[in-house]
Amino acid sequence: MNTEEIKYLLKKYNNQTATPQEKKLVEEWYEHVNGEDLLPSAFSETEIKSQSFSNIQSRIKVQADVNKPKQIKLFSSWFFRAAVVLITLSAGLYFYLKRTESNPPVISSKLIKTHIIPGGDNAILSLADGSKVILNKTADGQIADQSGVKIIKTKSGELLYRFIGNPNVSATAMNTVSTPRGGQYHLILADETEVWLNAASSVKFPAAFVGKERKVEVTGEVYFEVSKNKTKPFIVHTDQSDIKVLGTHFNVNTYDDEEYQRTTLLEGSIEMKTGNQKVLLTPGQQANIGGKRDAIKIREINDLDAIIAWKNGYFQFEQSDLRSVMRQVSRWYNTTVSYNGTIPTKQYTGKIPRSVNVDKLIEMLSYTGIHCEVEHNQITVNPK
Repeated sequence: MNTEEIKYLLKKYNNQTATPQEKKLVEEWYEHVNGEDLLPSAFSETEIKSQSFSNIQSRIKVQADVNKPKQIKLFSSWFFRAAVVLITLSAGLYFYLKRTESNPPVISSKLIKTHIIPGGDNAILSLADGSKVILNKTADGQIADQSGVKIIKTKSGELLYRFIGNPNVSATAMNTVSTPRGGQYHLILADETEVWLNAASSVKFPAAFVGKERKVEVTGEVYFEVSKNKTKPFIVHTDQSDIKVLGTHFNVNTYDDEEYQRTTLLEGSIEMKTGNQKVLLTPGQQANIGGKRDAIKIREINDLDAIIAWKNGYFQFEQSDLRSVMRQVSRWYNTTVSYNGTIPTKQYTGKIPRSVNVDKLIEMLSYTGIHCEVEHNQITVNPK
């Protein structure tokens, strides 16, 4: 929440027009900052004086006296943990979104009978012989042996490819790991390259890299931490480009419903090729390709953590439009999204754990002006 919204709530509190919910937010926020200088860079001395906190202190003290010997606990409920971040400007473990206007938040979302749950570790391994293994339903331990390469599911749910001998030519037959909507997975290839798949994604690769290069194919969104090998380049093929690296960290987003294919470099270097164009990326750069014949466009990324937030268990939006926000929600919760009326043209910035249930998600989105109805397996976005 921005400074104007904080001042708005403080004014309502001091004028005794705040709702019980708003009073609780202000009081617990004040208790959280513990009476320190409150946003001195944002408030002038006159404003601070005019927004006197003496009545807040008095009210908290009265409540504390009444409740003794109990101690007042911050973050006493999940709802407050979700909402107080709007007041404190915290970007910690809970969601916040900065609205482009300073209108007061209004909760008007509606939740009806639903079976929507957040995604989790869920993937299918398709072996070279055509057999399939549902990884989230498979016991830990060795899954298969492919001509000198052992495939193991670890206790933590990872998939490992490990040499147990000298792989022969049959070990180059292709395997595929794919995630459904509402799924994600982490695997480690035989060369010790680590791969994370987002929802509705796939990576196709040989059990062992025995040739002069290490080549894989991807769809959806995939993050790579490629093991270094100067003599054997690692190549990622998408339907729009080839990405060549020697050892680096990068994220590829190739979803069909996104406007661009986005390749973002976090560490090392990348050579990208599409058609007759070839570019070299340095850390912090993102290459965007808008169509099969579009030129590669390079842009600088200020917050690389936002790019791989999905890998670390978060949604994180950076000046995203509403449809972009809801596309991510739709994939992870394996639900459909529809819109009533005019779609707002605002941009949203924020962060939310991907582990929250859909009712909490909708409640938190409502603080931004995104009002939804949820029924069965569909989320409907409504105008104000």
